[in-house]
Amino acid sequence: MRKGQSSDRAEQTLQWLATDTADDAGAWFVERRPDGATWQRGTRRADVTVTGPARSLLLTLTRRLPLTGREATGISVDGDTGLAQHWLDNTAHVSG
Repeated sequence: MRKGQSSDRAEQTLQWLATDTADDAGAWFVERRPDGATWQRGTRRADVTVTGPARSLLLTLTRRLPLTGREATGISVDGDTGLAQHWLDNTAHVSG
């Protein structure tokens, strides 16, 4: 798998990791499968890891900040950037 290109595998993994929280309080592991996505707290090896301050991660997940642009957001992406962007582009965001 080349960096920046989304995988064609049936299962894909994403790690969201807040850098400004204690222990693993700001760590979420997401698995995308054909039947839907599941998530759990904690860290595991993933196809892509998105790291940054909790506020920036939340704003990115709610489409208020771009995934890229580390200088402005404090977010870094390690691994398959295309997978993370595909997930953001194709996952519904519902706010209350």
